[in-house]
Amino acid sequence: MSTHYVNVIEVSEIREHPNAHALDIIPVGGFQAIVRKGTFQIGDKAVYIEPDYVVPTYRKEFEFLAKPNKQEHRLKAVRLRGEISHGLLIPVPDDVRADYAIYGGVSVGDNLMNDLEIKRWEPEQRLVMRGDELSYADWPAVDHIGKQKFDVEGWRYHDLFFKPGETVIVTEKVHGANARYVWLDDRLYVGSRNRWLKVEGNHIWSRVLSVRPDIEKWCREHPGTILYGEIYGKVQSLKYGIENDIDFVAFAAYDTVHGTYVDSENLFSSMFRYDMDHVPILYKGPFIQDVFDEIKERDSILAEIRGLFRHMMEGVVITPVTERWEGGQRACVKLISDRYWEFID
Repeated sequence: MSTHYVNVIEVSEIREHPNAHALDIIPVGGFQAIVRKGTFQIGDKAVYIEPDYVVPTYRKEFEFLAKPNKQEHRLKAVRLRGEISHGLLIPVPDDVRADYAIYGGVSVGDNLMNDLEIKRWEPEQRLVMRGDELSYADWPAVDHIGKQKFDVEGWRYHDLFFKPGETVIVTEKVHGANARYVWLDDRLYVGSRNRWLKVEGNHIWSRVLSVRPDIEKWCREHPGTILYGEIYGKVQSLKYGIENDIDFVAFAAYDTVHGTYVDSENLFSSMFRYDMDHVPILYKGPFIQDVFDEIKERDSILAEIRGLFRHMMEGVVITPVTERWEGGQRACVKLISDRYWEFID
C-alpha cells in the first residue's frame, strides 16, 4: 500500500541541457527535473515534487502555475526545449527552513507534503452515488490490507524493493477505475479503490459483472482471496477501443487467509478456465532499468488485442516473480510513460 512523499533531496548531479544554455537538468531517483541554470549547486538541498501531485498555486513557489479561478495545479511532465521534465524541483522555501530551524534544520528525506499543502492527485469519484456505498460496519471481515485502498509505489522507490538483475514480471498498467471483489461469508463483496459498495447498486463495479460474470465465479472458487483489477473503457481518458462500454482485466490477488499476494504467474495461469482477462505481460527477465524505459513507451497491448493500434500505454507495473514484502510494503513499483505524463490535463 503506497505512501506519498514530497521529499527533501540533495542535489548530487547537474547536467547541461543540450538545447538550452539557460537550463540545467537534475536527475532525481530515475526521473529528471529541468530548472533555471544556477538555481542549484552540488550538495544543495531541494524539494522534489513528482507528477500527479497537486500544488497550491496561492503559495509563491507555485504562483507561476496559477490559472484563473483555480487555486490548485496538477503536476505532469513537460518537454522544455526537447527534454522531458518530471514534476518540479524547487529550493526549500524560507518559511519551511524557519519552521524546521528549531529541530536542527531541514534534512534530506524530510517529507514536506503537509508543510507545502501538497496533495496526491485522486480522480474524482463521480461514478459512485452515496447510496451505493456499504456502511463501514458492513465491510467484509478481512484483515487491514483488505480495508485499505490498493496502490503501488512510484518508480523513485524501486531501489527499496529490487536488486539489479533479479527476475521480475512487467505488466501493462491500465488506465481505468480500480476494482476489487471477494467471496466471503457466502456472499460476494464489490469494491472500488476506496470503499466497498452494494452489489445491487447502479455503478460500474457491479455492471461489469454482467460483462464478465466469471469474476464472481473466480471469487466463489477462491473464497477469502481479494481479486483486484481495472475497469476500463468508458471510464477514463484512455478508452482502449471501447468508447461506449466497459470491461475488466485482473492484475493482482490477495489471500486474506495467509496474508500474502498471489504470485502473478500463478494468478494469471489460473484464469485460463474463466472468461476473464488479465493485464498483458510485457516482459519476464532480469531487472534492467534501460529495458523498462523502452517498454513503457510502447503502444498498448490491451488496445491492440481489441483491434485498436497506435494507442498509448499509461505505463508498466513491475513485480518480482515470487511475491514478497520489503519494509512492511509489497515489493511492486509502477513506471509511467512520458507520453502519458504529457497527455494528462
